[in-house]
Amino acid sequence: MKRSFNNIRLIAPLLLLWACGSSDQATSEAAPPPNILWIIAEDLSPDLGCYGHTGVLTPNLDQLAARGVRFDKAFTTAPVCAPSRTALAVGTYQTAIDAHHMRYPDELKNSLPDGILPINEVFRQSGYTTAIIKDAPGRGKTDWSFDSPHANYDVQHWKDLSSDQPFFAVVNLRLTHRPFERDTIHPVDPNKVSIPPYYPDHKVTRKDFAEYLETVQLMDGLVGQVLDSLDQRGFSDNTIVAFLGDHGRPMSRGKNNLYDSGMQIPLLMAAPAKSSWASELQKGSSNKQLVSAIDLCATSLAFAEIAKPQWMQGRVLFGKNKEAARSEVYCALDRIGESNFKSRAVRTQKWKYIKNYNRTYSINEMATAYRKAMHPIYHLLNIYDEKGLLTPEQKALVIPMPEEELYDLEQDPFETQNLATEAAYTEQLNELQHKLQDWQTRVKDYGMEEDSEALKEAFIQYGIKSKNTYQEKIEAMKAVVTLATKD
Repeated sequence: MKRSFNNIRLIAPLLLLWACGSSDQATSEAAPPPNILWIIAEDLSPDLGCYGHTGVLTPNLDQLAARGVRFDKAFTTAPVCAPSRTALAVGTYQTAIDAHHMRYPDELKNSLPDGILPINEVFRQSGYTTAIIKDAPGRGKTDWSFDSPHANYDVQHWKDLSSDQPFFAVVNLRLTHRPFERDTIHPVDPNKVSIPPYYPDHKVTRKDFAEYLETVQLMDGLVGQVLDSLDQRGFSDNTIVAFLGDHGRPMSRGKNNLYDSGMQIPLLMAAPAKSSWASELQKGSSNKQLVSAIDLCATSLAFAEIAKPQWMQGRVLFGKNKEAARSEVYCALDRIGESNFKSRAVRTQKWKYIKNYNRTYSINEMATAYRKAMHPIYHLLNIYDEKGLLTPEQKALVIPMPEEELYDLEQDPFETQNLATEAAYTEQLNELQHKLQDWQTRVKDYGMEEDSEALKEAFIQYGIKSKNTYQEKIEAMKAVVTLATKD
């Protein structure tokens, strides 16, 4: 049932005009509160035309960027789905609410700490209709790692929204999650794809990247459908739109890892031309400050003139309550199915520091059964390693992870030269070590605590089931890649 919007900020200006005997009431009424729409794509790095990627066609997102702000340094709080969406759901780090693993069984999910609410409930209590859109191409996905009686949204369809009441709506897209989908109208030439140096430059790699980019193009078409839905229902003139990825691209050393290829996401925000926020979200502008995905929560509340809850760790990026720019962002990686990473990262404009607590295995060995079944590059790395064909940058993916990693992002944007053990960088290493330790203390990093025996057993059983489920697909994928390397 829709709730009436009783926010006093709508009434006060009208009372003032009446009291002063205004003769121009029709033109002086306060503008209605803006609608807020989030469009969330899966497994997406900033591989879009508006970010300078010339090998991919993304006209709808390019146009959205031209209408507003493109954030050049936006980062998720976890490089995998459920933990990153958990943080986005409440505007806090997932580690701070003990909801930091990927794929908790429902019975072992923790409740949110007292006083903390999902952002949809904050909007609802402020008079907004909340919507998790299931109309195509929306999926209605939440995938949160916590339990809450406030997890439900008010409606699930565009037709249930009205211009008479402001709404907070979320549209989740399946793409660019694997399995990839082919763009037969605008195919991407594998020979023209740019391959990062930590992968073998092989046709297997190029084909996989080309198919990913084609999926990005199809995802852009889905964004166009969502924006058309706004237009058709007359919502566009009063809706602030934010587009983002939940974490980085679905590639080995991307998703599930704390490098920029797993942490960095696209983030675009645009306000209608007549909105009071249009001057803040300036057309065609770029923002180069460090931004965490949870800042979208605090900023979206600011757009609606809703006070940021005291517990929210995201920062307001625009408006009268704008907060100081971040000097660093943080990202955490814990259990993902049968793999237990327990790694943390802090990133500044220039430096990246990664602390790996569990480092018995290599990045490639930490792949889940699902990834082994779906990622051809996983098998290519193993085959090339057996043949002694890997470069030092590629070899790093098949040897045990170091305890600490330090990268100069200006000189080494692909994060392949670990400086953590070099004496010349001791000062930078110590500074980032202290930043990470301070953050873990301030936010109460529950990932540093021992998991319960029940939780450990649940993830062990998950791994056994997953291996049985994907074993045939793993063998089939390995056979295909093995055959490709014999050409």
